[in-house]
Amino acid sequence: MSVLGFSHLELWVRDAGATAALFHERFGFSIDGCAEQLGPDGRPVAYELRQGDIVVFVTAASAGSEIADYVGRHGDGVRDIGFLDDDPEATFRRALAAGAEPIGTSGEGSRARAVKGFGDTVHGLVERGSAPTPAVTADMRPAGEPPDDDGPEVHLRSIDHCAVSVEAGTREEWARFYGEALGLAHVPGERKVEVEGSAFTMSTVQVPGGDAALVLAEPSNSARKSQIADYLEHFQGAGVHHIALATSDIARTVAALNARGVEMLEAPATYVETSDARLDGLDLGADWRELARLGVLVDLDEDGYLLQAFTPPIGDRPTTCLEIIQREGTRGFGAHNVRDLYSQVVREQRRREVSQA
Repeated sequence: MSVLGFSHLELWVRDAGATAALFHERFGFSIDGCAEQLGPDGRPVAYELRQGDIVVFVTAASAGSEIADYVGRHGDGVRDIGFLDDDPEATFRRALAAGAEPIGTSGEGSRARAVKGFGDTVHGLVERGSAPTPAVTADMRPAGEPPDDDGPEVHLRSIDHCAVSVEAGTREEWARFYGEALGLAHVPGERKVEVEGSAFTMSTVQVPGGDAALVLAEPSNSARKSQIADYLEHFQGAGVHHIALATSDIARTVAALNARGVEMLEAPATYVETSDARLDGLDLGADWRELARLGVLVDLDEDGYLLQAFTPPIGDRPTTCLEIIQREGTRGFGAHNVRDLYSQVVREQRRREVSQA
């Protein structure tokens, strides 16, 4: 009894129409469905978006007081990380036996089982082969004629992992919970990352024999506030720091995102200075320096290599962002690049602090 992989994500947001437009226009998602219920602005309160195997719901605060309370506290954020399961009822019972809190939903069938996770995040359990639905607004209809979209295809394929910021001292507790409640396997080893005077520690739990993973990060004692602590402050609690979306050709995907108006965070100077010897002779299909100019970082281990790039935050607070990732053999998380990847986020954090001063 364990989950098989990701089913969907649901974001609770202030403005579902604006967020759906962002995913459609900037990130190339199709708008496949919308809620029957309309908000005060006359627009649907929820939308269903798809690209490849990725399913994202965005639901507005006007849909109910629970969502309004969430958005008032956290801003726009990931409420539901849904998991596929061959036997959701059995997994649900296992989770309850491990101490998980059941979450009531208004959906039925495939969406009728959910448990509480870190912070105010929940996990809907969806039977494999069933279509997920939003947690609160279950009455969805086809979206009709899609808005015009003349941007290049982005070619995102699947959700690779979700990186999660949790409060100091709780990372191991949450890793244990996901093992006992949902059967996620703890990947051996933890990693302390120090970036320009700030520090945090990471652990990973992963679907057994699968690709889906949660990367759990907690702030460590350091001279400067880490980006994990910064997230916890702005989000007012634990939540999804970034969503990693997989592609088979990151250079093509990032170029398409650039053409759609999405700028990736710049590769840090430390990465450029230290990558010559490490990447010399690696056949990437493109020069690593050209990739770095797109904001794409390369890492490798004994099983292969991966390429990664970050967007700036996508919501109404400096919290959740997207990672674009391409894997070639490896199932790791960029051991060499973690520091450089998070240096990108630190630099964006500092730029924001200066602009607000």
